[in-house]
Amino acid sequence: MKPILYLLFLSLLWGSSFLWTKELLDHFSPTTIVFLRSLFGVLTLVPFLLLSKNRLSFKVSPFFLLVVALAGAIPWNFMGFALKGIDSGLSGILNATTPLFAVVYTIILIKIKPLRNQIASLVVGFIAVLTLFIFSGQAPGSQFSAIHALLMFGATSGYALNSILVNKYFSDIPPLHLGFWTLAVGVLLNGPISLIIEPKALIQIGTKDVLLPLLVLGCLSSGLGYVIFYLIISTSGPILATMVTFIVPFVSITLGFLFLDEPLQIGIAIGLPLIILSLVLMNLHTFKFRNQINLRNQVK
Repeated sequence: MKPILYLLFLSLLWGSSFLWTKELLDHFSPTTIVFLRSLFGVLTLVPFLLLSKNRLSFKVSPFFLLVVALAGAIPWNFMGFALKGIDSGLSGILNATTPLFAVVYTIILIKIKPLRNQIASLVVGFIAVLTLFIFSGQAPGSQFSAIHALLMFGATSGYALNSILVNKYFSDIPPLHLGFWTLAVGVLLNGPISLIIEPKALIQIGTKDVLLPLLVLGCLSSGLGYVIFYLIISTSGPILATMVTFIVPFVSITLGFLFLDEPLQIGIAIGLPLIILSLVLMNLHTFKFRNQINLRNQVK
């Protein structure tokens, strides 16, 4: 029950990230937003690290840094640039393709032979995305660009690859440490670029329109959010962890409609149920596989 509650709470945090990023784009470039949200997240986790009995004692390799960069430093840039050309609600829907990428990477990297329900899941997911491309942008006042929508797939594929690789190679590292390194790499990679292109960005942090979004996006969505995400991966596996994107669209669409005056489009009405159906088909295999493992363990 706890993993499901963690999943619901995480979906609320991450579902709002599209809204806060969209708001901050009025003040900063996407790279600066990634730098600042990572910085606020790191500062949030440092006190917990100091109080933690587990020290940062594992060896940090270039491969490890690349894996955690796929969770924040890299995909958040894709998302920031994507939100310059599409509505936050649509971004949340496209973000829901993360589990589909997770299935593909599981097949490729873990060598699991695809079953019929997995193939059906990918086909339905492709139809859902195609539907969104066809209908999005037709509603009055909507913001849609195919190029910017494609950038979201760069973000979602990064999230999926990170979850698979963390589960395969770094499952023994505490979630708090994984969350810290994810955000620390975001600071290190994006900080120098941000300070060059926007040297006065830090001066704006104290303003009300900037501070509140950064507190939520950095401290809660990024800092607390990634600790919860890695906790779900360590206890329940990468597929369940990426299911957070199953609920995220409901949050992002609602917030976009209420606070950004984004229209509700027919593409969303058609595409969202198809994505939900795709994710249900995908997780039928997951639950079946998990039940088989449980039965084998009971026999042993």
